[in-house]
Amino acid sequence: MNLIGKNDDFFKEFDEIHFYEKDDLGVHFVNEKLVIKLWQPIAKKAEILIYPDYENEDNFEVFEMNFNKPVWSIELPKKYLNYYYRYRITHQDSTVTLALDPYCISLAPFNWKGQENKVALGAILPFEVENLPKIKKLESALNNGVDPLVYELNIRDFAPAGDGLNSTFSTLADNKVFEYLKELNFTHVQFLPIQSTYTINDLGTRFIPKGEAQGWVTNYNWGYDPHNYFSINGFYSTNPKNPQGRINEFANLVDSAHKSGIGVILDVVYNHMMTNSIMDNIIPGYYFRDNAKVTPVNLPPLASQRKMVRKLIIDSLKYFVKTFDVDGFRFDLSCFIDGDTLAELSQELRKIKPNIVLHGEAWPFSDLPFEKSWIKGTKGNDYKFAYFNDTIRDAIGVNENDSTQKGLIIEHNQNQFLRYVTSVTGNIKNYDWNDIPHSNSEYDVFANDINITLSYNACHDGLTLWDKIITQGKEWSFERCIEAYRQALILTTATQGRKLYLAGTELAQTKPLDISGEEVHRGHKIVSYDFFNLKPDYDMVQSNSYKTSDYTNELKWNNLKNPMIKELIFEFLKQLNEFRNSTPFFRLDMNEKINNSVKFKLVDIEQGILIFNVSDIAGEVLVAHNFSDNDFKYNFNNYKVLFNSKINPIDSKEILESHSSLILLKEHSDENN
Repeated sequence: MNLIGKNDDFFKEFDEIHFYEKDDLGVHFVNEKLVIKLWQPIAKKAEILIYPDYENEDNFEVFEMNFNKPVWSIELPKKYLNYYYRYRITHQDSTVTLALDPYCISLAPFNWKGQENKVALGAILPFEVENLPKIKKLESALNNGVDPLVYELNIRDFAPAGDGLNSTFSTLADNKVFEYLKELNFTHVQFLPIQSTYTINDLGTRFIPKGEAQGWVTNYNWGYDPHNYFSINGFYSTNPKNPQGRINEFANLVDSAHKSGIGVILDVVYNHMMTNSIMDNIIPGYYFRDNAKVTPVNLPPLASQRKMVRKLIIDSLKYFVKTFDVDGFRFDLSCFIDGDTLAELSQELRKIKPNIVLHGEAWPFSDLPFEKSWIKGTKGNDYKFAYFNDTIRDAIGVNENDSTQKGLIIEHNQNQFLRYVTSVTGNIKNYDWNDIPHSNSEYDVFANDINITLSYNACHDGLTLWDKIITQGKEWSFERCIEAYRQALILTTATQGRKLYLAGTELAQTKPLDISGEEVHRGHKIVSYDFFNLKPDYDMVQSNSYKTSDYTNELKWNNLKNPMIKELIFEFLKQLNEFRNSTPFFRLDMNEKINNSVKFKLVDIEQGILIFNVSDIAGEVLVAHNFSDNDFKYNFNNYKVLFNSKINPIDSKEILESHSSLILLKEHSDENN
């Protein structure tokens, strides 16, 4: 039976016949035996190849598996624990393929060597992991909808400056990353994908200086080319040769996070795999929507709507919550996942962890009809599954798809002004705007519930916030760039909904171009100055640095040696975060509260002036923005300035300076004290 190119009706019938409900695929301990199961309902034969040594693939034993429709299985003695395995599948047309078990929880060290047809070795480790380190439960009363304040980090990039080493799970904890995030008042860390990735050499983890990347085969990887959804990436283990080592080290990392009061969110990639042969080797034509006219990469997307694909997705998510007690997931290109799967995974995960944090990229970009997924501007949801809010991102900095549309920290732009006004409310649909100017496009007014809004000014995709400024602010001084940066931080903080910041936002992270890396054409010219003397190639910064040197990607710790960065950015963000976390003003968790509490006092689209207040039983704050080149007269006499984007503000409570933002607290009169 050939499944390639079959239509949806065929697969619905196929699923009805061949769906497997039990939770025992992969390797399990049963009565002191190793029981290994593979779903492949239409193969002629399935065998398991067992290797005592991953370095000698010519030395293996072969065992024929038993078929009990729709699953192949074998029972093995415990002596095979920590050996390695592959499946050898004979298909109905008599072709034979080697295949990786999609349910294996660890792999042998992998080196792709620039080849896209390699089949990895799974480790024979059962889901019932022995001697797993105990993980402390996260003690938190946070609302999972609006409270999360997320720090997005690629594990590799956190190594201390100049030590020539790269971060692993263990060194990350040793370097006190979670104490650092606690100091900055973040509530969660969001790791770029830690599941096994394909285009990597697990054993080649040396630091890559400027000029020593190798384009597409650079041994640096963000993790967006998935290899296996259960196995953890050996690249981040201190010993990839030990199959359980990576499991234990990641468990210890989560434990360290929880001990510091930091939640752990994992970035997951269920829209595509690096090469579709990874799953097609098992059952060709089933796992991907081969007829898709729109694709997330250069290959068809994962067919999430098919029952065994949906099961794979949900089972792997549940594995990370049950085994490692992770606190949330960020879904890469969730727009390629069907809405039924998104709803089911949300429900299933909340059965295990009611306060789990879920969000994804709900762009209007999919082969699915938009109404059949969760798409920003088309379809909301009732599961607190938040959508990345590019409306506010572009309004603050620059439209990432149209650089002529500069953001408000660069210049007053009426279109971006209106989009930002809408974002103040968290982009909720039912705010009572009356005659207040704002963007009313469905794409900008997208949130049926405030709990589905995730606001940010930059993330791993695209330019850093600092790089947006130095590529747009022509010949701006260092002080002017810092003031624009501080304004962006206020613009992000002083809105409703959960928040995400790119790692290094606290230190003016920049990504200097290295022409030895991949995607050199994605460089952007610096029009101000190379303030940190990094000497980037072509005097450019990089917007897509997933395959380039550590010179480009590592956190620029030396920036903190500059007292202006330390005092005016690091401390400023730290204090903004503390204010947000300790007050209710920018964490209103119901649309009704936003309607009652957020009131616009002045929205002047011509002059670029926006002033609004947020009131609560805790008091009242006033937020004031001036995006124009001119100072603006306004009476702030009843308010105390808490935050000012200006470095050396004028001493007046009746002037809102040009290109400035303020957060002020209403002062009570003596009579009310």
